Parts: sequence; C-alpha cells; structure tokens
Amino acid sequence: MGSEDRFTQIPNEAVERLMKIHLSPNQWQVLLCIIRKTYGFHKKVDYIANFQIMEATNLGKTVVSRVLHKLNDMKLITRKGKYIGLREDWELWEKLAISSTSGAKLAGQLTVKKLAISSPKLAISSSELAEQSTKVSSPDVTQKKKETTTKETIQKKERFEVFWKTYPKKKSKGQAEKVFARVNPDEQLLATMLATIERAKKSLDWLKDNGRYIPHPATWLNARCWDDEFLEEGDGHGEPRARARPTKGPSDTPRRTDGGFTSEQYAASEAAYKARHNL
Repeated sequence: MGSEDRFTQIPNEAVERLMKIHLSPNQWQVLLCIIRKTYGFHKKVDYIANFQIMEATNLGKTVVSRVLHKLNDMKLITRKGKYIGLREDWELWEKLAISSTSGAKLAGQLTVKKLAISSPKLAISSSELAEQSTKVSSPDVTQKKKETTTKETIQKKERFEVFWKTYPKKKSKGQAEKVFARVNPDEQLLATMLATIERAKKSLDWLKDNGRYIPHPATWLNARCWDDEFLEEGDGHGEPRARARPTKGPSDTPRRTDGGFTSEQYAASEAAYKARHNL
C-alpha cells in the first residue's frame, strides 16, 4: 500500500473556502464524514447511507438527517438519493462565508443589546464571556467547598437528632427532618426550640390525655411553635386562668367588688343578711 493511500486528498481551494464558513460541530462531523468517504477513496460522489454516517460520527438518526438537509440547503453538498458528495461551486461557498460572518456578528450585537435593555447585569461582552468561561476552580478550592458542604450536612443531621431526642412525640421522622432542614436552625435557635419543648412538656395541653394533643414534630416546626408561651397555671387550652380578686380584707381605700359595691358596702350587706337569718 502506497503512502498516498493513507491520506484523504482534498483540493486546496475547498479547504481554504471551508475555513471561512461557520458550521456547527454536528455539521462539521457530517461534512468530514462525507469528505472521507468520497475524496478518501478518490471519488467526488459516492453512495453513503445515513447509518454509515451515524456509525462514523456517533450522531443520532434524526441529527444526521437534519444536518444533511441543512448542508444541502447551504449548497455545500450535492444529494441525489443516497449519492452524496462535496459540491465544487466555490463561488457559492464564498457568498456563504460572507453571509455567515456578517450574520454571526450581527446576531452577537443584537443579543448583547437585548440583554442590556432587559437585564443590564447580564449584558457582557463576548471577551468577558470567554474570560469567565475559561475560569476553572482549582482543586484546593473545590476540595474546600466539598469539605464545607459535608461539615454543614453533618451539623444539620446532628442538630436534628438532638431535636428529635428531645421532642416527646416520635411521629413521621422523615417529614420532620425535611422541615427541620428547611428551617435550618443555628445553635441559638436550636437552644430556643429545646427550651420551649421542655416548657411545653409541663403544660396542660401536652399533659392532657397522655399527650394526645401534642402536635407532630413536622407540624410543630412548620407552625414555628418555638415562639409559643406556656404558663404553669392555665385553663387547659393554653390561655392563662383569670385570678379571682379578693372581696374582703383590710385596705386603705374602698375597693369595688362584684356588682359595683365597695368592700365596706359588701361587708354591711353581708352582716344584715346574717342578722335576718339568725346566722
């Protein structure tokens, strides 16, 4: 086998024209496949089935079909059934190259202009975009981020376990853990939660009927119940019981009691009642 058989010989003019044409990666793959299966065998046109292009490029059937139609519309290839080849109308390629370059430039300008109007923060130049796209985090930075994320995850898990151990009703742990993660309490808030839970354990609501009215932990977290207040003396519904006001006893100033009477008037009325009934 001669050395010339190990190369695909393409006309220099074709290569020079192709360098000026803007093509997508998929279009380049299909076009190179066509060149290889034609010029690579010293042919200008050959029978090339879609599945052959698929096998050579690893592209899907739909992509290959769409790209072939596009290349044909662009006047880069000729197609007669399955007979495909590189088109040699170089002057058409020149027009295509000019159109592609101008169109790409105009499209870039319009895109930046639209972004500047709709969102100034997003409107960056192509050079800035290229600079940002080349920035890659160093291994040390990436490792540090991973360690920080792992540490935070462990801390959240540990805090939830402390909460779960303290909370008296062990129901729907998975749901409670999800809500807890969403709340994401720090050390101070967790301490407030635990203190509130300890006070609530002594409240009438939570003691009644063996804890029947203790809410599920997920419900408790969703309702932000750590801000609730629990009184040692209550009416069983979380409300403070009204203290009875004294109606008798020494006082420097007359005090009003039930019915609008002062303490002195109430004492005189009580004495008269006892006298009438021989009490």
